[in-house]
Amino acid sequence: MVHSAIGNRQSAIIDLLGLSPDALKDFVEKIGQKPYRARQLRSWIFEKHERDFARMTNLSADFRQALARESRVGAGEIENVSRAADGETAKYLFRFDDGARIEAVSMREEIRHTVCLSTQVGCAMGCAFCATGALGFTRDLAVGEMLLQVVEMSRREGRITNAVFMGMGEPLLNLENVLKAIEALADPERFALGTRKITVSTCGIVPGIEALSRAPVTVRLALSLNSPFQEQREQLMPVARRHPLERVLEACDGYAARTGKRVTVEYVLLRGVNAGRAHAKELARIARRLDGKVNLIEYNTVSGSPFDSPSSRETLKFREWLEEDGASVTIRFRRGREIAAGCGQLAARVADEHKRD
Repeated sequence: MVHSAIGNRQSAIIDLLGLSPDALKDFVEKIGQKPYRARQLRSWIFEKHERDFARMTNLSADFRQALARESRVGAGEIENVSRAADGETAKYLFRFDDGARIEAVSMREEIRHTVCLSTQVGCAMGCAFCATGALGFTRDLAVGEMLLQVVEMSRREGRITNAVFMGMGEPLLNLENVLKAIEALADPERFALGTRKITVSTCGIVPGIEALSRAPVTVRLALSLNSPFQEQREQLMPVARRHPLERVLEACDGYAARTGKRVTVEYVLLRGVNAGRAHAKELARIARRLDGKVNLIEYNTVSGSPFDSPSSRETLKFREWLEEDGASVTIRFRRGREIAAGCGQLAARVADEHKRD
């Protein structure tokens, strides 16, 4: 992949993170090295998460010099890291060569280390409760830009066990690049994550769900539902006008049938909006139809938003209703809210500050 960037020389630099194993081998041979050198280079990048060629000590000096002239590992840098008081949650702000900024989140819990990855700069979906949607859409992320998030959070926070495409953007609208990133995550010679440890979240892009079900690497699918009623869903999530709920559910049925993987229903609870008894009854019916669990998420406050988070008592009551109606339910614990790293809070605010400079 040739990554466009600032200056003529920079535009010719190859981002090695965006290359498949075969493409990496071809690149190594192109700069005059033996094919086996690609395995050594791949080990440094994907196992040791090293981005500095000078530190790749088992590579010859001439090889390292050629790499430095022709390539780089990741076309961007970390601009800021914010850490929550629990010490286990961190929000990373990345800046890419064109000045675009995105946020990603690292969450540790006992032996699990989950990273929440962004797939786009901004988002075109405009969901009423989401800070990212308020930014609008700028562009898709390249494969290497997604994998850079993984490399840096692995290097700084420790080995990753789970990856979720739930950050900024709608993954299924950048599907080609997301699929290549998934292949890299699942590849035993790269990040070596099991497919059960990778989840893609969508607001309900029907063609994308169908295409994902036919992908060579099958992963877990999470549907961001947020209302079980079509009319209200259109108010909360404008994309629902183009992808009606019944069509979305049919696509999810097909996904489960083709992949053998249950679909998780993600549901952001908004006080006085979608947390009533009728909502629980219909949501439970959908969960039973999909044979999937419901993941309840208490709304994370976003500046300027008209929505409020339910109390813990209200959340527990909603879970009780769902379970009475036969749904399997989990509650996502609130993590990273004080650093705006919770669900729906990612907004790369620093980008707005720089625009005013």
